[in-house]
Amino acid sequence: MSEGLLMVERIVIESLSKKEKNIQEIELDTNLSHGLLLNIMPNLLMRNMIRYKSGIYSLDKEHAFLWLSEINKTENIKEEAREIFTSLVNQYFKNDEELKKPKVSQFKIQKMWLTKEEEMILKSHMSTLEGFFTGVKEARKYHPQREKTCEQRVVVWGITDYSDLIDGVLKAV
Repeated sequence: MSEGLLMVERIVIESLSKKEKNIQEIELDTNLSHGLLLNIMPNLLMRNMIRYKSGIYSLDKEHAFLWLSEINKTENIKEEAREIFTSLVNQYFKNDEELKKPKVSQFKIQKMWLTKEEEMILKSHMSTLEGFFTGVKEARKYHPQREKTCEQRVVVWGITDYSDLIDGVLKAV
């Protein structure tokens, strides 16, 4: 992913989009280690995505139009989605002892036949879910919470035909 962002880079950008921060504040907000941040920050600086002045990091809004369009290109978003899915699957299959905390990941995949009526009900539920997410995002604009960037939830949902997935796998080979 040469012109896109890795998840660890994206969380830093998301953290700085809320407000400028020093390295310790970024560490607390993202839950990334200090050493990892020291490796990530120079790359983001060289790409003119962030600025550094007097110990404070901020988004480089002057150059944002250049890098925002690049990181949001379809190929880069697809690569980010692959990284999210890989991490989600790996996280789900870690055993509880490795996590050293209660399992919070829920990952469910169901293959089933649906009647037309059942598919309409499923699509209705998905639409309701979409409305819920839209409402939460809108509420955060007017009533922001003091949440850490690393505490965001990643929710994945969708529906497709099994044959379409098989076709996609075959095209990738």
